[in-house]
Amino acid sequence: MKIIISHDVDHLYLKEHLRDSFLLGCIYRGVKNLFQGNISLKTFRKRFPAKLNRVKELHAFNKKNGIRETFFFGMRKGLNLSYHWKDAAPFIEYLLKEEVLVGLHGMGYNSFDLLQEEMSRIKTLLPENYPLGIRNHYLRMDENSLGIMDKNGFLFDSSYYKTSGGKYAAADALFLHGKLWEIPINIMDAGFISNFKNNTGQLKHAAIQKLKEAEDNKQPYFVINFHDLYYSDAYPDFKDWYEWMLSYLVEQKYAFINFAQAVQELNDQR
Repeated sequence: MKIIISHDVDHLYLKEHLRDSFLLGCIYRGVKNLFQGNISLKTFRKRFPAKLNRVKELHAFNKKNGIRETFFFGMRKGLNLSYHWKDAAPFIEYLLKEEVLVGLHGMGYNSFDLLQEEMSRIKTLLPENYPLGIRNHYLRMDENSLGIMDKNGFLFDSSYYKTSGGKYAAADALFLHGKLWEIPINIMDAGFISNFKNNTGQLKHAAIQKLKEAEDNKQPYFVINFHDLYYSDAYPDFKDWYEWMLSYLVEQKYAFINFAQAVQELNDQR
């Protein structure tokens, strides 16, 4: 079994969120943490820097550990993803120079035309004939989503997540839909790590159990989704868990690949 590391980029800068509910949510959760004694005032203050993204910092950690990752960027605003798609260009350019795979963080999960527009936007930021894949924001799917993504020419999707609930998030094994490979998420920070107090030992045990279950099910790939926002001292439980998780995987000598490499392997095996 090989490991696929992925990161959804939902936020770039604090100024994007002056007209949405992101800041209000952060304040609510942070104040709740403070009153429960789960975080310090110093940690609370760190949650509101001018720069929210941690793309370069996260990539530096991955690179140091010899890990190939995939970053997904939004090309349309919505659901507190509030940066303009062109503002993602410098980060995509940086990652391409670092030979990191970039994908679309999709919004138009239920519209061929909307998704086509998002795809056209990200293509202007990528080399010609780039191996483009997608993960939908908030993992949204309906009965038409796979067909819409396939018809738009995406090579892979990674929006299915077994523990996220719902009819279209129940699969834990990859499958082919037309020419589109669905490569589900096995473990994701949201819902797995709490914004409040966590038991470190339980988190580690649960992660190892998920690995074991995937191996017992003979899954060829184990997909981890970690939002770059959380690779920060403002979210120590998230950051510490991610660094431990990757160090554990490296120590256990798992091989790391990105989604494009996985698709190539899958197509070669057909």
